[in-house]
Amino acid sequence: MLRKTSKETIAPYLRDASSYSGGNADEVLIPESVEELIIALKNESRPVTLSGAGTGLTASRIPLEGIIISLEKFKEIEAVENGEIWVGPAVALSDLQEHLKKTAWFYPPNPTETNASIGGTLATNASGSRSYKFGVTRDFVNAVDFALADGRRVLVKRGHKISDPLRLDDGSEINFPSIAYSSPNCKNTAGYYVQPDMDWLDLLIGSDGTLGVFVKICLKLLAKPDVFLSGVLFFEKEKFCWDIIPEIRTESLVSPCSLEYFDRFSLEMLREKYPHIPSQANAALFFEEVVAEREHYDATLEKWFIFLENKNILLDESWFAQNEKDIETFHKFRHQIPSLINERNSRAKREKVGTDMAVSDPYFLDMMEYYENVLAGQGIPYVIFGHIGDNHLHINLLPDSTQLKLASTLYDQIASKIIAWNGTVSAEHGIGKKKRKYFYEMVSKENINDLEKIKKTFDSQGKLGRGNIFKTS
Repeated sequence: MLRKTSKETIAPYLRDASSYSGGNADEVLIPESVEELIIALKNESRPVTLSGAGTGLTASRIPLEGIIISLEKFKEIEAVENGEIWVGPAVALSDLQEHLKKTAWFYPPNPTETNASIGGTLATNASGSRSYKFGVTRDFVNAVDFALADGRRVLVKRGHKISDPLRLDDGSEINFPSIAYSSPNCKNTAGYYVQPDMDWLDLLIGSDGTLGVFVKICLKLLAKPDVFLSGVLFFEKEKFCWDIIPEIRTESLVSPCSLEYFDRFSLEMLREKYPHIPSQANAALFFEEVVAEREHYDATLEKWFIFLENKNILLDESWFAQNEKDIETFHKFRHQIPSLINERNSRAKREKVGTDMAVSDPYFLDMMEYYENVLAGQGIPYVIFGHIGDNHLHINLLPDSTQLKLASTLYDQIASKIIAWNGTVSAEHGIGKKKRKYFYEMVSKENINDLEKIKKTFDSQGKLGRGNIFKTS
């Protein structure tokens, strides 16, 4: 067991990508084996915060007190067997993807942050651009070796329903509490996932480091397609792009796995690196479709052309991949906005105020029109981009130091409207500590009580992840 006890060695573990400040810890424990991890959990009476790669955006890994247990040594990757692969929680998403390049398999979840640890992606139920077709991390986990706050362990497999007890390694059992709460009917990572007749796995994934530790993870893989068809469609008006989304959802000719939106301000920013973006374009839609066999590529592309006729698209100026290099270029284009925002903010010493909200399909166009109206004339630079197929757009407000209060007020207004539409304040980043205020606005006191029952069922002492999801007393 490695230990870090000085302020200098603890300091890196008090940061993540959220810019949250105020973290505090007595020491950092770094177990080098499962046995050491279990001993640490059994023997430790202080509050425990789990630490992954530090790429999170909600301060889940930043402790308020107690100790940190870092899982950084758990990086094993086993061989693929029957379309499954066992990995340690500290394996980086990029390392998994690189490992799978040598196989006939691929792992569909593709969050923008490829340095994220697999354990971290389970903790937040991360998604990415391909969630529109393939689903989110939860859909690609077949089993986990899971340790509770007191060191008890359990192997949780897909298909093990909450109607049956969890039997732990010491012979004890956990029963799912009787509660009324259920999760919103949209893409959502706010609080625990709860649906009737769900698997225990579904609950553990997205639990924000509050129910236990992912010791080892079995991921489901899919057969690698021959090729992806990729393109970037350009529109003269943003509303033209919005209007095509409901049509794509009901269209049988095309079957995209990714639909990613860029507003006019995103395109302005992207023109720094992509000057050949059409000058008359004020919105763009990146799309991608799986082509299982390469010989079907041309036919799939033709279906897109048929569908796109008379759709208010700048079709002649739009981009369609002709080869692997084009596909790679489009992927970089799709991922470029977050890094450009960070670069610009760093130069201008601005802070970013970013949303992660989503609604169900019936509210999609209302949401887009509301975003346009509420942000117009405020004087704060902003961009809107993201997973439009899931009704999940990221607004990034870019206020200067004199506009921070207004930006915070706008965020509050937007959150209130999304909540009124039965949407979520967190669609992929989790709640952690930064979004807890909005989660308490999103759910009722009775709902919070229900979720606290789940927490106490797994962690009766409230030792794990203090401040994540729930207020501290």
